[in-house]
Amino acid sequence: MHKLLVRTAGFALLLTALAAQARDSFDGDRLIVKPYKGDTFETGEYRFGKAELYGYVGDLKDSKHIKGMLLRDGGKASDEQKHIVATIAQSQQIDAVIELDGKQQPLVDPKPAAAVAAPEAATAPAATPATP
Repeated sequence: MHKLLVRTAGFALLLTALAAQARDSFDGDRLIVKPYKGDTFETGEYRFGKAELYGYVGDLKDSKHIKGMLLRDGGKASDEQKHIVATIAQSQQIDAVIELDGKQQPLVDPKPAAAVAAPEAATAPAATPATP
């Protein structure tokens, strides 16, 4: 009887540990990302800088086939954090959504890439006709 109780308790402890560790934050097919200090982010129980988040999103896109990122608590995110999420989503070719006041909407990059100015036509001096 004692062995049965020990095994049952051990099994319950194992299930609890696995459930606590396997907490990835997903909203359907989107990864939930929360702003953290500075230019870092929190997802599930992990904290990432922008480079680590890029790699993590790429891995999840390949392995779990995520289709987007949800920036939860978007009102707390800085413009730089919003820009980072939008840039990662764009480069990974997935959707970026922000949650503001409990409502989800597409994330618009607050710092869009500067439009490349068309080079001005070089003005060459007018050629003078040769005199015979």
